[in-house]
Amino acid sequence: MAKRSRLLPLALLLLAPACGHRGDPQPPLRHTPPTPADFRLAQRGELIELVATTPAASVDGVAYQSLIVEFLHGTGKEDLEKRGGRRIVRATPGAPAVAALPLPAPGTLVRAQVRAVAGRERGQHSLTKALVAQAPLEGPRELVATPEADGIALSWRGVRPKPVEPPVLAPAGPRPAGMSGLPGAASRPAAPGAAAAPSPSGAKPLPPPATPPQSQAAPAKPVLEKAPADRGPDAAAEKTAAGATQEKGPPARRSGFFVYRRIAGPAGYAAPLEEEPLERRSFKDDGAPLGAAVCYVVRAVASPEPLIESDPSNEVCVERKDIVAPEPPAGLAVLPRQGGLELLWSPSAEEDLAGYRVYRAAGDEAPQRLAELPFAKASYLDESAQKGVVYRYTLKAFDAAGNESPASDAAEGALP
Repeated sequence: MAKRSRLLPLALLLLAPACGHRGDPQPPLRHTPPTPADFRLAQRGELIELVATTPAASVDGVAYQSLIVEFLHGTGKEDLEKRGGRRIVRATPGAPAVAALPLPAPGTLVRAQVRAVAGRERGQHSLTKALVAQAPLEGPRELVATPEADGIALSWRGVRPKPVEPPVLAPAGPRPAGMSGLPGAASRPAAPGAAAAPSPSGAKPLPPPATPPQSQAAPAKPVLEKAPADRGPDAAAEKTAAGATQEKGPPARRSGFFVYRRIAGPAGYAAPLEEEPLERRSFKDDGAPLGAAVCYVVRAVASPEPLIESDPSNEVCVERKDIVAPEPPAGLAVLPRQGGLELLWSPSAEEDLAGYRVYRAAGDEAPQRLAELPFAKASYLDESAQKGVVYRYTLKAFDAAGNESPASDAAEGALP
């Protein structure tokens, strides 16, 4: 009895309902937006373009329904936070935000930052981007697109601009309040396959000017301040890195032409098809999707980083069609049968094969189409063959796009 009385309180304790306490309370999730990604400052034609990808969620992962992107911009060395201009853009979370500024006088240093604002929560500023404004570049003209068997061939006319080196900024002093890093050079445009920002002029490029463009003025000197003569270990490291780059190959091209492609429709142009400017005035696009209508523009480029390029060329649109004919069928043979002449051949291995066409000629006659067969057939019985007549047969393959192959080797046969 005494043992049972000792176990009773323990059993009652185990059966008592839980109080519901699951640990210490957690702090609320922060709604502070992170710094927008892929921030770019560029000169495109007669505009200064600011582009950044807005964050889709806060630093603690809280998804946004709406967001504001604030671009701070100014000229020279003025304090962007205190004296710079502001462009406010309401953007879809996770999508690009774009702002455009008038082009200042050539030689003007342009600097910019970006940050995101969600309600009363302000994110940190990005690194400072900078470029030296140039006289508007002469844009390419007379762009022509021609479909070919292996892609779309493009050619154009225009002046290749002189290269412009990126600005060299003085070492940064104390960080202004709210900045997340030190000033630096502007980044190059996004690579193919990355999230792309539309042009501020809209989905479609600007039309070419009605009058011939003026010749390009000499670019302003891009180096703003001379770097110190003795930079210690950093200078040695940079020299070693430069030497390694030279050993790997030639330096990256700094001027030339960028080719842009879009699928016909409301979508705008994304990143250029090549990461480095083209020196030549022609390009073969072998990546355009078959069966799609694609559009192209070309811009002259004086610097890919920071991006300084011209207004777009004329836009050309063309459909990428399959114009490659299948290989001709092989192994054609003609055998006499009781009901006529039977044709046999080796099945074609073409992936987009649609079928075969049988041609027949007698004597000096030109070949006439006798039959059209589905791709699964590899034989045909000519029941209309007459006894004693020597017939000459050829075979052609055709694909789903209607392209017909050359004729196979001829094979003759006759009914006894």
